Amino acid sequence: MAKSRKIFSDLISVVLITVLFLVILTLVVFSALTYQRSVDIQDGNNNTRAVLSYVTTAVKASEGSRISLEDRGGVQVLVIDDGSTGYEQQIFWLDGQVMETYAKEGSMPAADDAVLIGTAESFEMELVKEDLLMIRTDLGTSYVHIKAAI
Repeated sequence: MAKSRKIFSDLISVVLITVLFLVILTLVVFSALTYQRSVDIQDGNNNTRAVLSYVTTAVKASEGSRISLEDRGGVQVLVIDDGSTGYEQQIFWLDGQVMETYAKEGSMPAADDAVLIGTAESFEMELVKEDLLMIRTDLGTSYVHIKAAI
């Protein structure tokens, strides 16, 4: 009788330890999946913020510069030209990537020299009025008031 109690007691201990191990393993897996999902959401928010606000900030920071939308080689380019250095800031969308480069005035946008701002499936800039630029992407739409003459 004492021997069967010992076996039963050992069996309950093994079952209890196994259940606790499975619970801890489940919590670790669930936590890892939740963490990965929150990181993915944060990355998406960071990309959205970068794409929508970068152009707005660049235009606002360039007060007094000549700002224009130009078609260069089939690529729509936002050109911010300060007029004194011979160089211009170019913001453009190519192959799902919003990029920026600093190049000589009138040059074609070069993706090899550009800095990646973010990714977007669509990116469109339009002068709604003489002093209002609209930036429309699949991530949302931003408007920026242009304080310089176009």
